[in-house]
Amino acid sequence: MSQTVNLPFTSQQQLLARLLHLSRLDTDFILLTGPQGAGKSHLGKLLVEQSTLMLPVMLDAKALDSHTRFRDALFGHWFPDAIFDAEDSLIDTMTRLLPASLHKRLLVVDNSAWLTDIQLQELVQLYVTLPAAIRPFMLLLGTAEWAGQVRQQLDDAMLANLLEVEIPPLTEADKRQLWQALEFQPSLDASRDIQYPGEVIDTMEPQMNTQGYRQLLEQKSVKILLTTLIVVLLLIVIVSLVGGPDKTGAELTQSNRQEQAALPAPIPDGATISGGQSAVASSEAGSAVVQEWPAESLPATPVITATDTQTADDSDKERVIIEDDVVTQLMQRESQAQQPAAQPQRPVEATPPEPATPVTEATANLGSVESLMQKSSQRYTLQLMAGRNRSVLEALVAKHNLSPAWIYPRSINGQPWFVLVQGDYLSAGLARNAISGLASELQAAKPWPKPFSQVQKEVQP
Repeated sequence: MSQTVNLPFTSQQQLLARLLHLSRLDTDFILLTGPQGAGKSHLGKLLVEQSTLMLPVMLDAKALDSHTRFRDALFGHWFPDAIFDAEDSLIDTMTRLLPASLHKRLLVVDNSAWLTDIQLQELVQLYVTLPAAIRPFMLLLGTAEWAGQVRQQLDDAMLANLLEVEIPPLTEADKRQLWQALEFQPSLDASRDIQYPGEVIDTMEPQMNTQGYRQLLEQKSVKILLTTLIVVLLLIVIVSLVGGPDKTGAELTQSNRQEQAALPAPIPDGATISGGQSAVASSEAGSAVVQEWPAESLPATPVITATDTQTADDSDKERVIIEDDVVTQLMQRESQAQQPAAQPQRPVEATPPEPATPVTEATANLGSVESLMQKSSQRYTLQLMAGRNRSVLEALVAKHNLSPAWIYPRSINGQPWFVLVQGDYLSAGLARNAISGLASELQAAKPWPKPFSQVQKEVQP
Protein backbone atom coordinates (compact mmCIF):
# COMPACT_ATOMS: atom_id res chain seq x y z
CA MET A 1 0.00 0.00 0.00
CA SER A 2 1.34 3.45 -0.85
CA GLN A 3 -0.48 6.70 -0.08
CA THR A 4 0.51 10.35 0.16
CA VAL A 5 -0.73 12.32 3.16
CA ASN A 6 -1.45 15.79 1.79
CA LEU A 7 -3.81 17.54 4.20
CA PRO A 8 -3.76 21.13 5.48
CA PHE A 9 -2.95 20.31 9.11
CA THR A 10 -3.12 23.19 11.55
CA SER A 11 0.42 22.59 12.85
CA GLN A 12 1.88 22.51 9.35
CA GLN A 13 0.01 25.65 8.27
CA GLN A 14 1.35 27.52 11.29
CA LEU A 15 4.91 26.40 10.54
CA LEU A 16 4.53 27.34 6.86
CA ALA A 17 3.32 30.81 7.81
CA ARG A 18 6.34 31.20 10.10
CA LEU A 19 8.76 30.21 7.31
CA LEU A 20 7.11 32.65 4.89
CA HIS A 21 7.51 35.40 7.48
CA LEU A 22 11.18 34.54 8.07
CA SER A 23 11.88 34.66 4.34
CA ARG A 24 11.09 38.39 4.42
CA LEU A 25 13.56 39.05 7.25
CA ASP A 26 17.36 38.94 7.45
CA THR A 27 17.40 35.38 8.87
CA ASP A 28 18.28 33.60 5.65
CA PHE A 29 19.93 30.34 6.82
CA ILE A 30 17.48 27.93 8.48
CA LEU A 31 17.69 24.22 9.33
CA LEU A 32 14.27 22.51 9.22
CA THR A 33 14.55 19.29 11.26
CA GLY A 34 12.29 16.37 12.00
CA PRO A 35 12.27 12.54 11.81
CA GLN A 36 11.52 10.59 8.67
CA GLY A 37 7.85 10.97 7.74
CA ALA A 38 7.42 14.29 9.57
CA GLY A 39 6.57 16.11 6.33
CA LYS A 40 9.76 18.10 5.71
CA SER A 41 9.70 17.60 1.94
CA HIS A 42 5.99 18.46 1.79
CA LEU A 43 6.57 21.71 3.68
CA GLY A 44 9.49 22.56 1.41
CA LYS A 45 7.28 22.16 -1.68
CA LEU A 46 4.55 24.32 -0.12
CA LEU A 47 7.10 27.02 0.65
CA VAL A 48 8.34 27.00 -2.95
CA GLU A 49 4.76 27.25 -4.25
CA GLN A 50 3.60 30.05 -1.92
CA SER A 51 6.79 32.11 -1.61
CA THR A 52 6.95 35.57 -3.16
CA LEU A 53 10.74 35.42 -3.61
CA MET A 54 12.24 35.31 -7.08
CA LEU A 55 12.99 32.00 -8.84
CA PRO A 56 12.30 29.57 -5.95
CA VAL A 57 13.94 26.19 -6.41
CA MET A 58 14.01 22.90 -4.45
CA LEU A 59 17.04 20.63 -4.97
CA ASP A 60 17.59 17.06 -3.78
CA ALA A 61 21.15 16.71 -2.44
CA LYS A 62 20.90 12.93 -2.63
CA ALA A 63 20.16 12.98 -6.36
CA LEU A 64 22.72 15.71 -7.13
CA ASP A 65 25.65 13.74 -5.72
CA SER A 66 28.48 15.90 -7.12
CA HIS A 67 29.55 19.54 -6.84
CA THR A 68 29.20 20.07 -10.59
CA ARG A 69 25.65 18.69 -10.82
CA PHE A 70 24.52 20.65 -7.77
CA ARG A 71 25.89 23.97 -9.07
CA ASP A 72 24.62 23.32 -12.59
CA ALA A 73 21.09 22.64 -11.35
CA LEU A 74 21.10 25.71 -9.08
CA PHE A 75 22.53 28.25 -11.53
CA GLY A 76 20.60 26.77 -14.44
CA HIS A 77 17.37 27.68 -12.59
CA TRP A 78 18.46 31.03 -11.15
CA PHE A 79 20.25 32.30 -14.27
CA PRO A 80 18.70 30.37 -17.21
CA ASP A 81 20.17 32.60 -19.94
CA ALA A 82 23.60 33.15 -18.39
CA ILE A 83 26.88 31.44 -19.25
CA PHE A 84 28.74 30.01 -16.28
CA ASP A 85 31.24 27.34 -15.36
CA ALA A 86 29.83 24.73 -12.99
CA GLU A 87 33.38 23.99 -11.80
CA ASP A 88 33.61 27.45 -10.18
CA SER A 89 32.57 27.95 -6.58
CA LEU A 90 29.12 29.24 -5.69
CA ILE A 91 30.31 32.59 -4.36
CA ASP A 92 32.44 33.35 -7.44
CA THR A 93 29.60 32.61 -9.88
CA MET A 94 27.01 34.47 -7.79
CA THR A 95 29.25 37.56 -7.46
CA ARG A 96 29.68 37.65 -11.25
CA LEU A 97 26.05 37.01 -12.25
CA LEU A 98 24.10 38.90 -9.55
CA PRO A 99 24.71 42.47 -10.86
CA ALA A 100 22.60 41.65 -13.92
CA SER A 101 19.71 40.33 -11.80
CA LEU A 102 19.57 41.84 -8.30
CA HIS A 103 16.79 39.83 -6.63
CA LYS A 104 16.35 37.88 -3.43
CA ARG A 105 15.97 34.19 -4.27
CA LEU A 106 14.76 31.04 -2.47
CA LEU A 107 16.69 27.77 -2.16
CA VAL A 108 15.27 24.65 -0.46
CA VAL A 109 17.66 21.67 -0.15
CA ASP A 110 16.02 18.31 0.58
CA ASN A 111 18.06 15.40 2.04
CA SER A 112 20.68 17.91 3.21
CA ALA A 113 22.59 15.18 5.04
CA TRP A 114 24.02 14.25 1.61
CA LEU A 115 25.67 17.66 1.24
CA THR A 116 29.45 17.48 1.34
CA ASP A 117 31.53 19.74 3.57
CA ILE A 118 32.52 21.82 0.55
CA GLN A 119 28.90 22.34 -0.54
CA LEU A 120 27.85 23.27 2.99
CA GLN A 121 30.72 25.75 3.34
CA GLU A 122 29.82 27.31 -0.01
CA LEU A 123 26.25 27.89 1.14
CA VAL A 124 27.58 29.46 4.33
CA GLN A 125 29.81 31.75 2.23
CA LEU A 126 26.76 32.94 0.31
CA TYR A 127 25.14 33.97 3.59
CA VAL A 128 28.29 35.63 4.98
CA THR A 129 29.49 37.40 1.82
CA LEU A 130 26.36 38.67 0.05
CA PRO A 131 24.36 41.62 1.38
CA ALA A 132 21.07 40.85 3.11
CA ALA A 133 19.03 42.48 0.34
CA ILE A 134 20.19 40.06 -2.38
CA ARG A 135 21.43 36.96 -0.59
CA PRO A 136 19.19 33.91 -1.05
CA PHE A 137 16.88 32.57 1.62
CA MET A 138 18.18 29.04 2.23
CA LEU A 139 16.21 26.27 3.96
CA LEU A 140 18.04 22.97 4.57
CA LEU A 141 15.94 19.89 5.43
CA GLY A 142 17.33 17.12 7.63
CA THR A 143 17.21 15.27 10.92
CA ALA A 144 18.09 16.63 14.34
CA GLU A 145 21.26 14.51 14.46
CA TRP A 146 22.46 16.01 11.18
CA ALA A 147 21.72 19.52 12.45
CA GLY A 148 23.94 18.86 15.46
CA GLN A 149 26.82 17.90 13.16
CA VAL A 150 26.30 21.09 11.13
CA ARG A 151 26.53 23.20 14.27
CA GLN A 152 29.91 21.66 15.08
CA GLN A 153 31.28 22.76 11.69
CA LEU A 154 30.21 26.43 11.96
CA ASP A 155 32.01 29.19 13.80
CA ASP A 156 30.53 31.28 16.61
CA ALA A 157 29.55 34.18 14.33
CA MET A 158 27.60 31.89 12.02
CA LEU A 159 25.99 30.00 14.90
CA ALA A 160 24.57 33.28 16.20
CA ASN A 161 22.70 33.81 12.91
CA LEU A 162 21.69 30.17 12.41
CA LEU A 163 18.08 29.23 13.15
CA GLU A 164 16.90 25.65 13.64
CA VAL A 165 13.16 25.00 13.32
CA GLU A 166 11.68 21.64 14.33
CA ILE A 167 8.46 20.29 12.84
CA PRO A 168 5.89 19.90 15.67
CA PRO A 169 3.94 16.65 16.14
CA LEU A 170 0.35 16.33 15.06
CA THR A 171 -2.33 17.59 17.39
CA GLU A 172 -5.36 15.51 18.33
CA ALA A 173 -7.49 17.49 15.91
CA ASP A 174 -4.98 16.81 13.13
CA LYS A 175 -5.10 13.08 13.90
CA ARG A 176 -8.91 12.96 13.72
CA GLN A 177 -8.81 14.82 10.41
CA LEU A 178 -6.22 12.36 9.13
CA TRP A 179 -8.25 9.25 10.09
CA GLN A 180 -11.39 10.68 8.51
CA ALA A 181 -9.59 11.45 5.25
CA LEU A 182 -8.12 7.94 5.06
CA GLU A 183 -11.39 6.25 6.21
CA PHE A 184 -9.55 4.15 8.75
CA GLN A 185 -10.22 3.65 12.44
CA PRO A 186 -7.03 2.83 14.39
CA SER A 187 -6.76 1.26 17.79
CA LEU A 188 -6.31 3.47 20.85
CA ASP A 189 -2.66 2.45 21.33
CA ALA A 190 -1.85 3.05 17.65
CA SER A 191 -3.41 6.50 17.76
CA ARG A 192 -1.26 7.45 20.74
CA ASP A 193 1.94 6.29 19.00
CA ILE A 194 1.28 8.44 15.94
CA GLN A 195 3.22 11.70 16.06
CA TYR A 196 3.84 12.56 12.38
CA PRO A 197 1.90 11.95 9.13
CA GLY A 198 4.42 9.44 7.75
CA GLU A 199 3.86 7.08 10.68
CA VAL A 200 0.23 6.59 9.66
CA ILE A 201 1.13 4.50 6.60
CA ASP A 202 3.34 2.18 8.68
CA THR A 203 0.42 1.58 11.06
CA MET A 204 -2.14 0.89 8.31
CA GLU A 205 -0.08 -1.34 5.98
CA PRO A 206 0.16 -4.56 8.11
CA GLN A 207 -3.61 -4.73 8.77
CA MET A 208 -4.73 -3.85 5.26
CA ASN A 209 -2.17 -6.07 3.54
CA THR A 210 -3.13 -9.08 5.66
CA GLN A 211 -6.82 -8.60 4.91
CA GLY A 212 -6.12 -8.16 1.20
CA TYR A 213 -4.11 -11.38 1.03
CA ARG A 214 -6.91 -13.34 2.72
CA GLN A 215 -9.50 -12.02 0.30
CA LEU A 216 -7.24 -12.87 -2.61
CA LEU A 217 -6.67 -16.47 -1.46
CA GLU A 218 -10.39 -17.03 -0.96
CA GLN A 219 -11.13 -16.44 -4.65
CA LYS A 220 -11.88 -19.64 -6.60
CA SER A 221 -9.84 -18.66 -9.68
CA VAL A 222 -6.74 -18.09 -7.54
CA LYS A 223 -7.14 -21.51 -5.92
CA ILE A 224 -7.40 -23.22 -9.31
CA LEU A 225 -4.34 -21.39 -10.60
CA LEU A 226 -2.20 -22.34 -7.58
CA THR A 227 -3.31 -25.99 -7.81
CA THR A 228 -2.40 -26.10 -11.51
CA LEU A 229 1.05 -24.67 -10.86
CA ILE A 230 1.73 -27.25 -8.14
CA VAL A 231 0.68 -30.14 -10.40
CA VAL A 232 2.87 -28.90 -13.25
CA LEU A 233 5.89 -28.62 -10.96
CA LEU A 234 5.34 -32.18 -9.68
CA LEU A 235 5.13 -33.53 -13.24
CA ILE A 236 8.39 -31.80 -14.19
CA VAL A 237 10.16 -33.31 -11.18
CA ILE A 238 8.82 -36.82 -11.92
CA VAL A 239 9.83 -36.69 -15.61
CA SER A 240 13.34 -35.51 -14.73
CA LEU A 241 13.78 -38.35 -12.21
CA VAL A 242 12.45 -41.07 -14.56
CA GLY A 243 14.39 -40.02 -17.67
CA GLY A 244 17.62 -39.21 -15.86
CA PRO A 245 19.15 -42.71 -15.19
CA ASP A 246 18.72 -44.04 -18.78
CA LYS A 247 20.41 -41.03 -20.25
CA THR A 248 23.21 -41.22 -17.73
CA GLY A 249 23.81 -44.94 -18.40
CA ALA A 250 23.99 -44.36 -22.16
CA GLU A 251 26.50 -41.57 -21.72
CA LEU A 252 28.68 -43.76 -19.45
CA THR A 253 28.61 -46.66 -21.95
CA GLN A 254 29.60 -44.39 -24.82
CA SER A 255 32.46 -42.86 -22.81
CA ASN A 256 33.78 -46.34 -21.87
CA ARG A 257 33.80 -47.36 -25.54
CA GLN A 258 35.74 -44.25 -26.48
CA GLU A 259 38.35 -44.91 -23.78
CA GLN A 260 38.79 -48.50 -24.90
CA ALA A 261 39.27 -47.41 -28.52
CA ALA A 262 41.95 -44.92 -27.44
CA LEU A 263 44.05 -47.58 -25.59
CA PRO A 264 47.09 -49.06 -27.43
CA ALA A 265 46.91 -52.58 -28.81
CA PRO A 266 47.90 -55.33 -26.34
CA ILE A 267 51.25 -57.13 -26.64
CA PRO A 268 50.93 -60.73 -27.90
CA ASP A 269 51.76 -63.60 -25.53
CA GLY A 270 54.62 -64.81 -27.77
CA ALA A 271 56.60 -61.57 -27.53
CA THR A 272 59.59 -61.62 -25.18
CA ILE A 273 61.99 -58.89 -24.00
CA SER A 274 65.73 -59.63 -23.93
CA GLY A 275 68.40 -57.48 -22.28
CA GLY A 276 70.24 -55.19 -24.68
CA GLN A 277 67.75 -55.72 -27.59
CA SER A 278 64.28 -54.37 -28.39
CA ALA A 279 61.24 -56.60 -28.87
CA VAL A 280 58.63 -55.93 -31.56
CA ALA A 281 55.04 -57.05 -30.90
CA SER A 282 52.71 -57.40 -33.90
CA SER A 283 48.93 -57.19 -33.65
CA GLU A 284 45.94 -56.56 -35.90
CA ALA A 285 45.83 -52.86 -35.02
CA GLY A 286 49.57 -52.24 -35.59
CA SER A 287 52.90 -52.69 -33.87
CA ALA A 288 54.32 -51.28 -30.62
CA VAL A 289 58.05 -50.81 -30.01
CA VAL A 290 59.29 -51.55 -26.49
CA GLN A 291 62.51 -49.72 -25.59
CA GLU A 292 65.26 -51.47 -23.72
CA TRP A 293 65.53 -51.06 -19.95
CA PRO A 294 68.87 -49.72 -18.64
CA ALA A 295 71.14 -52.58 -17.62
CA GLU A 296 72.65 -50.72 -14.67
CA SER A 297 71.50 -51.80 -11.27
CA LEU A 298 69.55 -49.23 -9.30
CA PRO A 299 69.82 -48.66 -5.56
CA ALA A 300 66.96 -49.77 -3.39
CA THR A 301 66.32 -46.34 -1.88
CA PRO A 302 67.70 -42.92 -2.78
CA VAL A 303 69.89 -41.03 -0.36
CA ILE A 304 68.22 -37.75 0.64
CA THR A 305 70.12 -35.12 2.58
CA ALA A 306 68.45 -31.98 3.91
CA THR A 307 70.72 -28.99 4.36
CA ASP A 308 70.06 -25.38 5.30
CA THR A 309 71.21 -22.85 2.74
CA GLN A 310 71.66 -19.13 3.28
CA THR A 311 70.76 -16.82 0.41
CA ALA A 312 70.24 -13.10 0.09
CA ASP A 313 66.45 -13.30 -0.22
CA ASP A 314 65.25 -16.54 1.37
CA SER A 315 67.58 -17.27 4.26
CA ASP A 316 64.78 -18.67 6.40
CA LYS A 317 63.76 -21.40 3.89
CA GLU A 318 65.02 -25.00 3.78
CA ARG A 319 66.18 -26.59 0.54
CA VAL A 320 66.20 -30.37 -0.04
CA ILE A 321 69.11 -31.76 -2.10
CA ILE A 322 68.65 -35.34 -3.45
CA GLU A 323 71.89 -37.24 -4.01
CA ASP A 324 70.76 -40.34 -5.92
CA ASP A 325 72.99 -42.75 -7.88
CA VAL A 326 70.17 -43.27 -10.38
CA VAL A 327 69.94 -39.56 -11.14
CA THR A 328 73.72 -39.31 -11.45
CA GLN A 329 73.95 -42.16 -13.94
CA LEU A 330 71.06 -40.85 -16.06
CA MET A 331 72.63 -37.39 -16.18
CA GLN A 332 75.96 -38.89 -17.29
CA ARG A 333 74.28 -40.83 -20.11
CA GLU A 334 72.38 -37.77 -21.29
CA SER A 335 75.52 -35.63 -21.34
CA GLN A 336 77.36 -38.25 -23.44
CA ALA A 337 74.51 -38.42 -26.00
CA GLN A 338 74.36 -34.66 -26.49
CA GLN A 339 77.02 -32.23 -27.58
CA PRO A 340 79.08 -30.68 -24.83
CA ALA A 341 77.45 -27.53 -23.69
CA ALA A 342 79.25 -24.31 -23.03
CA GLN A 343 80.55 -23.73 -19.56
CA PRO A 344 77.99 -21.99 -17.42
CA GLN A 345 78.66 -18.40 -16.80
CA ARG A 346 79.37 -17.24 -13.36
CA PRO A 347 76.15 -15.96 -11.83
CA VAL A 348 76.09 -12.28 -11.25
CA GLU A 349 75.29 -11.48 -7.69
CA ALA A 350 72.27 -9.23 -7.46
CA THR A 351 72.95 -6.14 -5.47
CA PRO A 352 70.20 -5.32 -3.02
CA PRO A 353 68.30 -2.12 -3.81
CA GLU A 354 69.32 0.92 -1.93
CA PRO A 355 66.85 1.86 0.76
CA ALA A 356 64.67 4.78 -0.19
CA THR A 357 65.56 7.93 1.63
CA PRO A 358 62.61 9.39 3.52
CA VAL A 359 61.22 12.68 2.32
CA THR A 360 62.09 15.31 4.91
CA GLU A 361 60.98 18.40 3.03
CA ALA A 362 57.32 17.90 4.00
CA THR A 363 58.09 17.53 7.69
CA ALA A 364 60.38 20.56 7.54
CA ASN A 365 57.67 22.79 6.05
CA LEU A 366 54.78 21.44 8.12
CA GLY A 367 53.82 23.18 11.33
CA SER A 368 52.81 21.30 14.44
CA VAL A 369 49.27 20.93 15.66
CA GLU A 370 50.25 22.88 18.80
CA SER A 371 51.26 25.90 16.70
CA LEU A 372 48.00 25.58 14.76
CA MET A 373 45.99 25.76 18.00
CA GLN A 374 47.82 28.99 18.98
CA LYS A 375 46.75 30.88 15.84
CA SER A 376 44.38 33.81 16.21
CA SER A 377 40.75 32.79 15.74
CA GLN A 378 40.11 36.03 13.80
CA ARG A 379 42.57 35.17 11.02
CA TYR A 380 42.07 32.85 8.03
CA THR A 381 43.87 30.03 6.25
CA LEU A 382 43.25 28.09 3.01
CA GLN A 383 41.95 24.53 3.10
CA LEU A 384 43.68 22.86 0.14
CA MET A 385 42.67 19.23 0.38
CA ALA A 386 41.37 16.51 2.73
CA GLY A 387 41.88 12.75 2.55
CA ARG A 388 42.46 9.56 4.46
CA ASN A 389 46.15 9.15 3.50
CA ARG A 390 48.43 11.57 5.33
CA SER A 391 51.47 10.64 3.22
CA VAL A 392 49.74 11.95 0.06
CA LEU A 393 49.18 15.33 1.69
CA GLU A 394 52.80 15.41 2.90
CA ALA A 395 53.98 14.70 -0.64
CA LEU A 396 51.98 17.71 -1.89
CA VAL A 397 53.61 19.92 0.74
CA ALA A 398 57.08 18.77 -0.32
CA LYS A 399 56.31 18.97 -4.05
CA HIS A 400 55.01 22.56 -3.98
CA ASN A 401 57.17 23.74 -1.05
CA LEU A 402 54.14 24.96 0.89
CA SER A 403 54.94 27.11 3.90
CA PRO A 404 53.45 27.69 6.35
CA ALA A 405 51.32 24.56 6.16
CA TRP A 406 49.64 22.25 8.62
CA ILE A 407 48.06 18.78 8.48
CA TYR A 408 45.61 18.07 11.28
CA PRO A 409 43.39 15.06 12.01
CA ARG A 410 39.61 15.25 12.24
CA SER A 411 36.63 12.89 12.13
CA ILE A 412 33.98 12.92 9.35
CA ASN A 413 30.97 10.60 9.80
CA GLY A 414 32.94 8.62 12.38
CA GLN A 415 35.89 8.04 9.99
CA PRO A 416 39.43 9.44 10.51
CA TRP A 417 40.51 12.08 7.96
CA PHE A 418 43.45 14.45 7.51
CA VAL A 419 43.06 18.06 6.35
CA LEU A 420 45.81 20.14 4.68
CA VAL A 421 45.69 23.92 5.26
CA GLN A 422 48.19 26.53 4.12
CA GLY A 423 48.86 30.18 4.86
CA ASP A 424 47.99 32.73 7.52
CA TYR A 425 45.85 35.65 6.27
CA LEU A 426 44.28 38.65 7.93
CA SER A 427 40.88 38.28 6.20
CA ALA A 428 38.93 35.92 3.99
CA GLY A 429 39.39 38.25 1.00
CA LEU A 430 43.18 38.13 1.26
CA ALA A 431 43.06 34.36 1.56
CA ARG A 432 40.82 34.15 -1.52
CA ASN A 433 43.23 36.35 -3.51
CA ALA A 434 46.11 34.04 -2.61
CA ILE A 435 44.45 31.13 -4.41
CA SER A 436 45.56 32.50 -7.80
CA GLY A 437 49.19 32.21 -6.71
CA LEU A 438 48.95 28.47 -6.03
CA ALA A 439 49.98 25.78 -8.46
CA SER A 440 47.40 24.60 -11.00
CA GLU A 441 47.29 21.19 -9.33
CA LEU A 442 46.27 22.82 -6.05
CA GLN A 443 43.80 25.21 -7.71
CA ALA A 444 42.06 22.23 -9.30
CA ALA A 445 41.13 21.02 -5.78
CA LYS A 446 39.05 24.23 -5.31
CA PRO A 447 40.66 25.59 -2.10
CA TRP A 448 38.59 27.96 0.02
CA PRO A 449 39.19 30.30 2.97
CA LYS A 450 38.66 28.84 6.39
CA PRO A 451 38.88 30.66 9.76
CA PHE A 452 41.36 29.34 12.27
CA SER A 453 38.54 29.19 14.80
CA GLN A 454 36.81 26.53 12.71
CA VAL A 455 40.09 24.63 12.20
CA GLN A 456 40.74 24.60 15.94
CA LYS A 457 37.27 23.18 16.57
CA GLU A 458 37.82 20.36 14.09
CA VAL A 459 41.24 19.31 15.42
CA GLN A 460 41.02 16.07 17.35
CA PRO A 461 43.58 15.32 20.06
